[in-house]
Amino acid sequence: MKQLILLASISFISISPLAAAPDLDQAAADACLCLEAPYNELSKAIVVVKQAQKTGDMSKLMESQAQMMAILQSSASCFEDLSNKYPEIDKSDDLKKQVMEKTEKKCPNPAMSGQAN
Repeated sequence: MKQLILLASISFISISPLAAAPDLDQAAADACLCLEAPYNELSKAIVVVKQAQKTGDMSKLMESQAQMMAILQSSASCFEDLSNKYPEIDKSDDLKKQVMEKTEKKCPNPAMSGQAN
């Protein structure tokens, strides 16, 4: 009987880390939510920059930069919340890398993907 309890305890301990593994797909989806507003603003900014280059009018570009900075602050706060939500990922460079790869696939950066052309 004691052996059965010991075996059950060892089995539970060995399975527990697997059950507690962070959901990298969900973490990437959450990261995409944090990036949604900045990426929308970035898409708009790319258009403004192209127009400013054509016309030489940099005033709209300066306005766009101010808006982008406010959005980035909000995004940084969102990512800080993700660090608290996924402490296992926050502590592991390998897991962070995996989440970033998944995030890039789920919601590519418009500056890198050519979507804002």
